Amino acid sequence: MENWLQSFEGQIDAVVGQNDEMALGALQALEGKGLTDRDDIPVVGVDAISDALQAVKDGRLNATVFQDAKGQGAQSVEVAVKYLKGEPIEKEYWIPFQLVTAENVDEFME
Repeated sequence: MENWLQSFEGQIDAVVGQNDEMALGALQALEGKGLTDRDDIPVVGVDAISDALQAVKDGRLNATVFQDAKGQGAQSVEVAVKYLKGEPIEKEYWIPFQLVTAENVDEFME
């Protein structure tokens, strides 16, 4: 991220990290450049790990995305049981991701 900030100065509009660690690293680089206003270059991560949730709560990270691992696991087991019983199963099952922002971060913090 530091290299991108140097190479593309003034051209980066937002950062979306594949995971929260990447987003937090980008955030650290941005803060190192004095870009501390969340609206300057919004940063979003994925996974809703505790450090990212705290960064959202502190107003440093714009958002993270909660992937419901418990829900994914439970749904997978249910589908496997149906399959083994010979019951019909769908081609795809979706467990919705949930956007975590300052407005709802407390719901995701332990």
